[in-house]
Amino acid sequence: MIKAKYILFLLFIFSFFNINNLYAKKIEILYKVENYPITNKDITKEISYLIMLNKELKKIDERELVQYATKSIIKEKVKKNEILKNFQFGGNENLVQSQLNSLRNNLNLNQNEFESLLNSLDISEKYLNEKIEIELLWNKLIYTIYKDKLVINEIEIKNKLKEDLENPSNFLEEYLLYEILFTPSQKTDLDSNKFKIEKSIREIGFENTANVLSEAPSSKLGGKIGWVKENQLTKEVLNSIKNLEIGDFTNPLNVPGGQLFLLLKDKRKSKLDLSFDEEYKKIISAEQNRQLGQYSLIYYKKTELNTKIYDN
Repeated sequence: MIKAKYILFLLFIFSFFNINNLYAKKIEILYKVENYPITNKDITKEISYLIMLNKELKKIDERELVQYATKSIIKEKVKKNEILKNFQFGGNENLVQSQLNSLRNNLNLNQNEFESLLNSLDISEKYLNEKIEIELLWNKLIYTIYKDKLVINEIEIKNKLKEDLENPSNFLEEYLLYEILFTPSQKTDLDSNKFKIEKSIREIGFENTANVLSEAPSSKLGGKIGWVKENQLTKEVLNSIKNLEIGDFTNPLNVPGGQLFLLLKDKRKSKLDLSFDEEYKKIISAEQNRQLGQYSLIYYKKTELNTKIYDN
Protein backbone atom coordinates (compact mmCIF):
# COMPACT_ATOMS: atom_id res chain seq x y z
CA MET A 1 0.00 0.00 0.00
CA ILE A 2 1.32 3.44 -0.91
CA LYS A 3 2.67 5.47 2.00
CA ALA A 4 -0.07 7.47 3.73
CA LYS A 5 2.04 10.63 4.08
CA TYR A 6 2.73 10.70 0.36
CA ILE A 7 -0.95 10.22 -0.47
CA LEU A 8 -1.92 13.05 1.89
CA PHE A 9 0.71 15.26 0.33
CA LEU A 10 -0.59 14.57 -3.17
CA LEU A 11 -4.18 15.17 -2.15
CA PHE A 12 -3.13 18.48 -0.68
CA ILE A 13 -1.29 19.43 -3.86
CA PHE A 14 -4.16 18.60 -6.14
CA SER A 15 -6.73 20.32 -3.95
CA PHE A 16 -4.51 23.38 -3.58
CA PHE A 17 -3.87 23.84 -7.26
CA ASN A 18 -7.17 22.30 -8.36
CA ILE A 19 -5.20 20.67 -11.15
CA ASN A 20 -8.04 18.64 -12.52
CA ASN A 21 -9.92 21.87 -13.23
CA LEU A 22 -7.03 23.94 -14.59
CA TYR A 23 -8.41 23.54 -18.09
CA ALA A 24 -11.73 22.79 -19.73
CA LYS A 25 -13.14 19.27 -19.50
CA LYS A 26 -12.64 18.59 -23.18
CA ILE A 27 -9.18 18.06 -24.63
CA GLU A 28 -7.83 21.11 -26.45
CA ILE A 29 -4.61 21.57 -28.40
CA LEU A 30 -2.78 24.56 -26.92
CA TYR A 31 0.58 24.32 -28.72
CA LYS A 32 2.29 22.46 -31.51
CA VAL A 33 6.00 21.72 -31.69
CA GLU A 34 6.53 20.84 -35.33
CA ASN A 35 4.03 17.96 -35.68
CA TYR A 36 3.67 17.25 -31.97
CA PRO A 37 0.47 18.64 -30.40
CA ILE A 38 0.46 19.68 -26.74
CA THR A 39 -2.97 19.57 -25.11
CA ASN A 40 -4.39 20.85 -21.84
CA LYS A 41 -4.32 17.25 -20.58
CA ASP A 42 -0.62 16.96 -21.46
CA ILE A 43 0.15 20.02 -19.34
CA THR A 44 -1.94 18.70 -16.45
CA LYS A 45 -0.02 15.42 -16.58
CA GLU A 46 3.29 17.30 -16.75
CA ILE A 47 2.31 19.17 -13.58
CA SER A 48 1.63 15.84 -11.87
CA TYR A 49 5.02 14.53 -13.00
CA LEU A 50 6.90 17.65 -11.86
CA ILE A 51 5.21 17.64 -8.46
CA MET A 52 6.11 13.98 -8.06
CA LEU A 53 9.77 14.91 -8.63
CA ASN A 54 9.76 17.93 -6.36
CA LYS A 55 7.21 18.53 -3.62
CA GLU A 56 8.52 22.10 -3.18
CA LEU A 57 6.53 23.03 -6.28
CA LYS A 58 3.50 23.24 -3.99
CA LYS A 59 4.84 26.66 -2.93
CA ILE A 60 4.71 28.08 -6.44
CA ASP A 61 1.84 30.22 -7.65
CA GLU A 62 -0.66 28.23 -9.77
CA ARG A 63 -0.11 30.36 -12.87
CA GLU A 64 3.67 30.06 -12.58
CA LEU A 65 3.35 26.30 -12.18
CA VAL A 66 1.32 26.04 -15.38
CA GLN A 67 3.85 28.19 -17.22
CA TYR A 68 6.71 26.08 -15.86
CA ALA A 69 5.02 22.82 -16.91
CA THR A 70 4.28 24.25 -20.35
CA LYS A 71 7.91 25.30 -20.83
CA SER A 72 9.05 21.87 -19.63
CA ILE A 73 6.91 19.89 -22.06
CA ILE A 74 7.73 22.17 -25.01
CA LYS A 75 11.42 21.66 -24.28
CA GLU A 76 10.94 17.91 -24.24
CA LYS A 77 9.16 17.93 -27.61
CA VAL A 78 11.88 20.10 -29.14
CA LYS A 79 14.47 17.59 -27.97
CA LYS A 80 12.46 14.62 -29.25
CA ASN A 81 12.08 16.21 -32.67
CA GLU A 82 15.84 16.77 -32.92
CA ILE A 83 16.68 13.29 -31.62
CA LEU A 84 14.58 11.63 -34.32
CA LYS A 85 16.73 13.30 -36.97
CA ASN A 86 19.70 11.33 -35.65
CA PHE A 87 18.56 8.27 -33.67
CA GLN A 88 15.70 5.82 -33.31
CA PHE A 89 13.94 5.11 -30.05
CA GLY A 90 14.28 1.61 -28.61
CA GLY A 91 17.15 -0.61 -27.58
CA ASN A 92 17.82 1.32 -24.36
CA GLU A 93 15.63 -0.77 -22.07
CA ASN A 94 18.31 -1.59 -19.50
CA LEU A 95 19.43 2.04 -19.15
CA VAL A 96 15.83 3.24 -18.95
CA GLN A 97 14.99 0.67 -16.29
CA SER A 98 18.05 1.65 -14.29
CA GLN A 99 16.96 5.30 -14.33
CA LEU A 100 13.41 4.30 -13.42
CA ASN A 101 14.71 2.34 -10.44
CA SER A 102 16.77 5.35 -9.36
CA LEU A 103 13.66 7.54 -9.51
CA ARG A 104 11.70 5.05 -7.40
CA ASN A 105 14.52 4.84 -4.84
CA ASN A 106 14.77 8.63 -4.64
CA LEU A 107 11.07 8.71 -3.78
CA ASN A 108 11.74 6.08 -1.11
CA LEU A 109 9.04 3.75 -2.45
CA ASN A 110 8.99 0.03 -3.14
CA GLN A 111 7.71 -1.24 -6.50
CA ASN A 112 4.09 -1.68 -5.39
CA GLU A 113 4.01 1.75 -3.75
CA PHE A 114 5.56 3.29 -6.84
CA GLU A 115 2.97 1.70 -9.14
CA SER A 116 0.16 2.90 -6.86
CA LEU A 117 1.58 6.41 -6.92
CA LEU A 118 1.74 6.43 -10.72
CA ASN A 119 -1.85 5.17 -10.93
CA SER A 120 -3.04 7.91 -8.57
CA LEU A 121 -1.35 10.50 -10.80
CA ASP A 122 -2.63 8.91 -14.02
CA ILE A 123 0.99 8.42 -15.12
CA SER A 124 2.02 5.18 -16.80
CA GLU A 125 5.48 3.61 -16.73
CA LYS A 126 5.44 3.90 -20.52
CA TYR A 127 5.05 7.67 -20.13
CA LEU A 128 8.01 7.79 -17.72
CA ASN A 129 10.08 5.48 -19.91
CA GLU A 130 9.70 7.83 -22.88
CA LYS A 131 10.76 10.82 -20.77
CA ILE A 132 13.82 8.96 -19.54
CA GLU A 133 14.75 7.75 -23.02
CA ILE A 134 14.45 11.27 -24.45
CA GLU A 135 17.03 12.51 -21.93
CA LEU A 136 19.31 9.52 -22.53
CA LEU A 137 19.25 9.98 -26.31
CA TRP A 138 19.64 13.75 -26.02
CA ASN A 139 22.76 13.25 -23.90
CA LYS A 140 24.02 10.72 -26.46
CA LEU A 141 23.43 13.26 -29.23
CA ILE A 142 25.32 15.99 -27.36
CA TYR A 143 28.22 13.64 -26.67
CA THR A 144 28.35 12.55 -30.31
CA ILE A 145 28.49 16.15 -31.54
CA TYR A 146 30.85 17.64 -28.96
CA LYS A 147 33.07 14.82 -27.68
CA ASP A 148 36.02 16.03 -29.78
CA LYS A 149 35.63 19.57 -28.42
CA LEU A 150 36.07 18.63 -24.76
CA VAL A 151 39.16 20.29 -23.29
CA ILE A 152 40.53 18.66 -20.16
CA ASN A 153 43.95 19.45 -18.69
CA GLU A 154 44.80 15.96 -17.47
CA ILE A 155 48.33 16.90 -16.33
CA GLU A 156 47.02 19.73 -14.14
CA ILE A 157 44.32 17.46 -12.68
CA LYS A 158 46.83 14.69 -11.91
CA ASN A 159 49.30 17.08 -10.26
CA LYS A 160 46.58 18.67 -8.12
CA LEU A 161 45.15 15.29 -7.14
CA LYS A 162 48.59 13.98 -6.18
CA GLU A 163 49.09 17.07 -4.01
CA ASP A 164 45.70 16.55 -2.36
CA LEU A 165 46.33 12.86 -1.67
CA GLU A 166 49.78 13.54 -0.20
CA ASN A 167 48.39 16.20 2.12
CA PRO A 168 48.78 14.87 5.69
CA SER A 169 45.24 15.94 6.61
CA ASN A 170 43.88 14.25 3.46
CA PHE A 171 40.68 16.31 3.66
CA LEU A 172 38.98 18.53 1.10
CA GLU A 173 36.12 20.98 1.33
CA GLU A 174 32.90 19.65 -0.16
CA TYR A 175 30.04 21.98 -1.08
CA LEU A 176 26.30 21.37 -1.43
CA LEU A 177 25.38 23.56 -4.38
CA TYR A 178 22.19 24.72 -6.09
CA GLU A 179 22.08 26.63 -9.38
CA ILE A 180 20.01 29.03 -11.44
CA LEU A 181 20.99 29.37 -15.08
CA PHE A 182 19.56 32.00 -17.38
CA THR A 183 20.34 32.94 -20.97
CA PRO A 184 19.71 36.60 -21.87
CA SER A 185 18.56 37.06 -25.46
CA GLN A 186 20.69 40.20 -25.67
CA LYS A 187 23.51 41.73 -23.64
CA THR A 188 21.17 44.55 -22.66
CA ASP A 189 18.96 41.96 -20.92
CA LEU A 190 21.67 41.01 -18.42
CA ASP A 191 20.77 43.58 -15.78
CA SER A 192 17.01 43.08 -16.13
CA ASN A 193 17.37 39.30 -15.83
CA LYS A 194 19.68 39.65 -12.84
CA PHE A 195 17.21 41.99 -11.15
CA LYS A 196 14.26 39.69 -11.90
CA ILE A 197 16.02 36.63 -10.47
CA GLU A 198 17.33 38.41 -7.36
CA LYS A 199 13.86 39.85 -6.71
CA SER A 200 12.33 36.39 -7.05
CA ILE A 201 14.92 34.88 -4.69
CA ARG A 202 14.04 37.49 -2.06
CA GLU A 203 10.32 36.80 -2.44
CA ILE A 204 10.08 33.01 -2.84
CA GLY A 205 13.59 31.69 -2.16
CA PHE A 206 16.41 30.35 -4.30
CA GLU A 207 15.00 26.85 -4.89
CA ASN A 208 11.54 28.01 -5.90
CA THR A 209 13.11 30.57 -8.21
CA ALA A 210 15.19 27.80 -9.77
CA ASN A 211 11.98 25.85 -10.36
CA VAL A 212 10.36 28.56 -12.43
CA LEU A 213 13.21 30.63 -13.91
CA SER A 214 16.29 28.42 -14.29
CA GLU A 215 17.04 26.94 -17.70
CA ALA A 216 19.23 24.16 -16.33
CA PRO A 217 17.96 20.55 -16.17
CA SER A 218 18.32 20.81 -12.38
CA SER A 219 15.36 23.24 -12.31
CA LYS A 220 13.04 20.26 -11.80
CA LEU A 221 14.82 19.60 -8.50
CA GLY A 222 14.91 23.19 -7.31
CA GLY A 223 18.31 23.75 -8.90
CA LYS A 224 20.03 21.07 -6.83
CA ILE A 225 23.46 20.06 -8.13
CA GLY A 226 24.44 18.07 -5.04
CA TRP A 227 27.66 17.65 -3.08
CA VAL A 228 30.75 18.64 -5.07
CA LYS A 229 34.37 18.39 -3.91
CA GLU A 230 36.56 21.44 -4.36
CA ASN A 231 38.86 19.57 -6.76
CA GLN A 232 35.89 19.05 -9.10
CA LEU A 233 35.19 22.78 -9.43
CA THR A 234 36.69 25.30 -11.81
CA LYS A 235 38.91 27.97 -10.27
CA GLU A 236 36.31 30.66 -11.02
CA VAL A 237 33.52 28.75 -9.30
CA LEU A 238 35.67 27.78 -6.31
CA ASN A 239 36.84 31.37 -5.82
CA SER A 240 33.21 32.52 -5.95
CA ILE A 241 31.83 30.12 -3.35
CA LYS A 242 34.64 29.35 -0.90
CA ASN A 243 34.10 32.51 1.13
CA LEU A 244 30.30 32.45 1.00
CA GLU A 245 28.28 32.00 4.18
CA ILE A 246 25.92 29.03 4.13
CA GLY A 247 22.65 30.20 2.58
CA ASP A 248 24.27 32.91 0.44
CA PHE A 249 24.54 32.90 -3.34
CA THR A 250 27.03 34.24 -5.86
CA ASN A 251 26.74 37.07 -8.29
CA PRO A 252 25.99 35.68 -11.77
CA LEU A 253 28.99 33.91 -13.28
CA ASN A 254 29.69 33.89 -17.00
CA VAL A 255 29.42 30.37 -18.44
CA PRO A 256 29.02 29.15 -22.02
CA GLY A 257 25.37 29.59 -22.86
CA GLY A 258 24.41 32.04 -20.14
CA GLN A 259 24.79 33.39 -16.62
CA LEU A 260 24.90 31.21 -13.51
CA PHE A 261 23.90 31.88 -9.89
CA LEU A 262 25.18 29.37 -7.32
CA LEU A 263 23.74 28.90 -3.83
CA LEU A 264 25.89 27.44 -1.06
CA LYS A 265 23.42 25.27 0.85
CA ASP A 266 25.96 23.57 3.10
CA LYS A 267 29.61 22.54 3.30
CA ARG A 268 31.67 19.88 5.02
CA LYS A 269 35.11 18.30 5.14
CA SER A 270 35.44 15.27 2.89
CA LYS A 271 38.13 12.61 3.36
CA LEU A 272 39.84 11.26 0.26
CA ASP A 273 39.38 7.53 0.80
CA LEU A 274 39.56 6.54 -2.86
CA SER A 275 42.65 5.46 -4.75
CA PHE A 276 44.39 7.85 -7.14
CA ASP A 277 42.83 6.16 -10.19
CA GLU A 278 39.31 6.15 -8.74
CA GLU A 279 39.45 9.79 -7.67
CA TYR A 280 41.02 10.77 -11.00
CA LYS A 281 38.19 9.10 -12.93
CA LYS A 282 35.61 10.93 -10.81
CA ILE A 283 37.23 14.31 -11.47
CA ILE A 284 37.53 13.66 -15.21
CA SER A 285 33.90 12.50 -15.36
CA ALA A 286 32.72 15.59 -13.47
CA GLU A 287 34.62 17.90 -15.82
CA GLN A 288 33.32 16.10 -18.92
CA ASN A 289 29.76 16.34 -17.62
CA ARG A 290 30.20 20.03 -16.82
CA GLN A 291 31.40 20.83 -20.34
CA LEU A 292 28.80 18.60 -22.00
CA GLY A 293 26.10 20.27 -19.91
CA GLN A 294 27.16 23.66 -21.21
CA TYR A 295 27.23 22.38 -24.80
CA SER A 296 23.79 20.88 -24.27
CA LEU A 297 22.36 24.28 -23.32
CA ILE A 298 23.96 25.95 -26.32
CA TYR A 299 22.76 23.26 -28.72
CA TYR A 300 19.24 23.32 -27.29
CA LYS A 301 18.97 27.08 -27.79
CA LYS A 302 20.09 26.67 -31.39
CA THR A 303 17.64 23.80 -31.92
CA GLU A 304 14.75 25.69 -30.36
CA LEU A 305 15.33 28.67 -32.68
CA ASN A 306 15.12 26.33 -35.68
CA THR A 307 12.01 24.52 -34.46
CA LYS A 308 8.51 25.58 -35.44
CA ILE A 309 6.50 26.17 -32.26
CA TYR A 310 2.88 27.25 -32.69
CA ASP A 311 0.64 28.80 -30.06
CA ASN A 312 -2.98 27.82 -30.86
